[in-house]
Amino acid sequence: MAKPLALALSLLLASPALGDLDVSSLIDNPETRALAQDEQRAHAGDPQAQFRLAKRYDSGRGVARSYPEALKWYRLAAEQGHAEAALNVGLMYQEGHGVRRDRAAALRWLQRAAEAGSGDAQYALGLMHYQGDGVPVDYAAAMRWYLKAASRGNAKAMNNLGIMHGLGEGGVEPNDLNAYAWFSLAADRGDGNAATNRDLAAKELSAEKLEVAKQRARSLATELGLN
Repeated sequence: MAKPLALALSLLLASPALGDLDVSSLIDNPETRALAQDEQRAHAGDPQAQFRLAKRYDSGRGVARSYPEALKWYRLAAEQGHAEAALNVGLMYQEGHGVRRDRAAALRWLQRAAEAGSGDAQYALGLMHYQGDGVPVDYAAAMRWYLKAASRGNAKAMNNLGIMHGLGEGGVEPNDLNAYAWFSLAADRGDGNAATNRDLAAKELSAEKLEVAKQRARSLATELGLN
């Protein structure tokens, strides 16, 4: 149905002329400027900008998602000592994102990130050694990497240390008090699985032993500098 003439005229008068539109506002917004800056700085060799650009390609934020592009920029940042970028390179090799799955390459990059201080990489290495993923099963090595990750506040590593202490793996005797302590630390940092494990472990302890376990958790947090 045709619009009434009066309505059509009012719509025409209310519509801005093309010359009145601020076209720059359509393309020059904060997100667009941030992307342009990251691209410029990344190409100039800034590792932090390279990492940010890689994350964009990894997630598809502001650009078309591309795992190969993400891997390229992560690698460039990692080669300049960016620990989190090295972690992501390792995970991409481990998961086969943007590259053929390669456990040996994953191990190399994760070790590089772990040695640069990435708690997440230390946890990932612990898990690889615990599960025998690309390396022989080695509970002692898993324990060492989990401890390094836990000292950096990694809750998943703390939970797994609780499991290992409960089962007596990695060169330790089974110890429900130590298991509870690790579960408690992980639960305090938001790990839901650890909260479940802590509550299950608590049911196996007498009231007296539970108090000892709670004190052990507090002491452990102090030893790790997590208070």
